[in-house]
Amino acid sequence: MKIALKQVLLAGMTAFALAACSQTTKEQTNEAAQSAADDTTANAQKAGDAVENAADNTAAAMDRAGENAEAAAANARQNTGEALEEAGRDMQKPK
Repeated sequence: MKIALKQVLLAGMTAFALAACSQTTKEQTNEAAQSAADDTTANAQKAGDAVENAADNTAAAMDRAGENAEAAAANARQNTGEALEEAGRDMQKPK
């Protein structure tokens, strides 16, 4: 009878130990999942910031390109006007 009682107690203690391990495992799994979710959120924020910075940089580059195009067009008008004036002077010279 003593052996049967010991076996029952041992089985009960083993079940209790396994239950405690299961709870620890659940907690660790939940902590790992929460950590992964936090990392995902942080990475999504970083990606969003990078996209926003890229958009800002693109807008600034487009503004500079527009300014350069305006300056080039003004220079072209000036050069064309000067060339026309010179051609007109050449046409007025006696031959």
